[in-house]
Parts: sequence; structure tokens; C-alpha cells
Amino acid sequence: MFERTTIKALLVIAVAYAGIWLPYVVWRNNLPAYLTAPYAVLGLAQAIPVYILNGIGIPGLLQNNGHCGWGWCGPTVFGYVVLVIFWVVVAWLIAWFISNLTSAGKGRS
Repeated sequence: MFERTTIKALLVIAVAYAGIWLPYVVWRNNLPAYLTAPYAVLGLAQAIPVYILNGIGIPGLLQNNGHCGWGWCGPTVFGYVVLVIFWVVVAWLIAWFISNLTSAGKGRS
């Protein structure tokens, strides 16, 4: 699980993730119209675990305990910490899976 290939795969995933979000960070206020919808979908997809976990019953993840009128409440600081931990674990598991796939052909048991 903590092999060198797993860490390398995790770094590749992290660099790809940073490369995907780099245009948004650079052009945040002047984002071209054709990029606003994809980044909105990506941002929502990344926040969905907090809403699911709040729906399951874990408190403190959303502002105002999820009661924001007609709008969606944003995550709290604790919610953002949970999101970061969740996605790092997901990236680690994907990297571990890739590492197992690549090392399986090398005679490893």
C-alpha cells in the first residue's frame, strides 16, 4: 500500500488535478464563458460528498446546519476538511489500484 509506485501514481493524480484547476485559479474573475459550466459541474461534483454525509446525519458539515432557505448551504471549515480528507483518500485508493495493476505483471504475488 505504501510502495514507491503508489506514491508516484498519487503524485501524477495530484499534478493532473492541479492542472485541471489551474485555468480556474488564474482566470477566476475573467473565466471564458465556455469554461464556466464545466468548472461549475466539477465544483459541485467535488462538494457532493459533504451533502451526502450531511444527509446521512453527520452534523457540522454545512453552514446553518443545512438550513439556508432556497439555496444550498456552503460547507463549513469542518466540511472542507472532510472534503479534503475524502478526496485524498479516494486519490490514494486509485493510486494504489493503479500500482497493483502495474506491478501484477511483474511476477509479484
